[in-house]
Amino acid sequence: MDSSFRDVPTATSAAQATVAPLPEWHERIRDYRQGDVVRVEKIPREVATGVVDWVLTPLGAAIITQTCDLVLADRPTAHLVPVVELPAAEAKACRSGRRPNLVHLPALGDCHFADLTYVATVNKEIVVESECTPGVKDIDDIRKFGQRVGRRFSRFAFPDEVVAWLRPLQSMAESKALKDASPIGWALKQVASLRLLCAGDWVNAPHSLTLWVVLEPGVLPPFPSDAEIPGPSEKIAKWLYGEDGAELSRKHGEIAEVLQRETGGSLTAADRFWLWSALAEAWAAMCTPPKSSSAEVAAAVEDGCVYSEIASAEDFSFDQYRRSEEIDLDHLSSPLPI
Repeated sequence: MDSSFRDVPTATSAAQATVAPLPEWHERIRDYRQGDVVRVEKIPREVATGVVDWVLTPLGAAIITQTCDLVLADRPTAHLVPVVELPAAEAKACRSGRRPNLVHLPALGDCHFADLTYVATVNKEIVVESECTPGVKDIDDIRKFGQRVGRRFSRFAFPDEVVAWLRPLQSMAESKALKDASPIGWALKQVASLRLLCAGDWVNAPHSLTLWVVLEPGVLPPFPSDAEIPGPSEKIAKWLYGEDGAELSRKHGEIAEVLQRETGGSLTAADRFWLWSALAEAWAAMCTPPKSSSAEVAAAVEDGCVYSEIASAEDFSFDQYRRSEEIDLDHLSSPLPI
C-alpha cells in the first residue's frame, strides 16, 4: 500500500471524530411548536451595544421560530416575542391581520396576540424549562400563524417618494377598519388584500402603479373566463360617471353604501362588478401626495395617478401575486437601499 495514504482517515472514522454529543434539551424540545406560549417573566432586549434591557412578559412569550428549526438539536437558540391582550374592539380588527406586528393566538382567546415588535433570541434550555401552552391548535390556525409571522419579516420596502402617495389610502383604511357597521368598514371587510403592482422596477422613477383590490371569495359575481364582462346598466353608469361618462363622480363612501345596501338585492351581477371596480378606482384616486411635497415626490408616479384593478382571491394569479406588494395598514416600510 502506498505510504502516502496511511495517515488519511477513512470516511467512517472522520464522521465519528466530528459527531458532537446531543444537548440535554434535544428530546424535550420535540414537544414544542411554533405558536406555543412559554411562561417566562421577561425576555432580553439589547438597547445599546453591550447593554441589555428586559421586556416584561406577564402573559408569557410566544415561540415564533419555525417548528422545523425549533426541534433541531444543532440549532441552540429560539426566538420569543411577548404575548399581549388587546381591548375587544381593537382585537377584532387585528384578528384579520390588519396589523402585521400583532399575530392572533386563537387558542388563548379572541384578544391575545403575539407582539412581534420585540423579538428575543434565547437558548432552547430556557424554552424547555418553562411551562408551555399551545397558542394555536387547528391546522388552519397553525398555517395562518406561520404565514403572518413570515409576512412581518418579508414585507417590501416601498420608496419614500411612493409612501407619500399611499398615505391617504392607508389613513382611510386604518380609520375605517374598526367600523364594521359603516359602509366603508363593511367594504374593507370584504377585501382580502390591497396590493400595489409596479409595471417596471422600483429603482427608477417615475413608477407606473396599479392598486389591486383583491376581494374575498364570493364577493365578486362569477363570469365565464372566456366571456367579456357585461357593461353596467345605464342607471348605474350614469350614477357613477355622469352623463358624459368621463370621470368618476361618486365618493367611495357613496359607492360602498350602495354595495352594502344592495348585497343580495336588486343589483345585477354586472352592476355589482362595476360598483366594486368603481370603489377600487375611488380608493386609487386617494393616492395623491400633499401639495407641499417635494418635486421628487410629485414626479414619483407616472401620469400623476395610481390606476386600479379588482379581482377575486380565487382568480388572482400567482404571477400577479409575485409581481405585486401588499400595502400594510399599520405602517409603510423604509425606502429601498441606495
